[in-house]
Amino acid sequence: MSAGLWGRIAPDARVVYVDNDPLVMVHARALLTSTPEGRTDHLDEDLRNVDAILEQAARTLDFTRPVALMLLGVVIFLGDDEDPYGVVRRLLDALPPGSHLALSHTITGPALAEVDAAVRYWNAHGTPRLVQRTPEAVARFFDGLELLEPGVVSCSRWRPEESHPGDAEPAEVAMYCGVARKP
Repeated sequence: MSAGLWGRIAPDARVVYVDNDPLVMVHARALLTSTPEGRTDHLDEDLRNVDAILEQAARTLDFTRPVALMLLGVVIFLGDDEDPYGVVRRLLDALPPGSHLALSHTITGPALAEVDAAVRYWNAHGTPRLVQRTPEAVARFFDGLELLEPGVVSCSRWRPEESHPGDAEPAEVAMYCGVARKP
């Protein structure tokens, strides 16, 4: 998202983009820029380093006002032994009431044999390792939050009427998502 879009929607927006991939960060710095009224910062940091992220983000974000925490396709890189639920909870605990969490995650299930095989192949030959979780396990990231409709569902089915009005329900994909408000 460029400053052009943010500038039209919320020119005074403050955005902190966090990633630990050097190539991604080059693109982010080129494409995600500030407006005169707002501010964008880029943190070269790993999601596992919650304290460092929060400390650096506080230079840009006002943690007394609601914040949108978007963890889109990133928690899939945290193994169960790395306490992914604790990482997300620690980030949320630093945010005030009224903040929102948007999270997407690759899933596994009986009908997803091809996806499971592709992830196994990737994990055998590529890095970083990917973690799949069941839809129920993805829903656990939203425990204690007020889940927005339609809940934790296939990303293709998140508000499909807005992107495909009048069309049949889109096919399910192996990526689930949800948005929730911190009470």
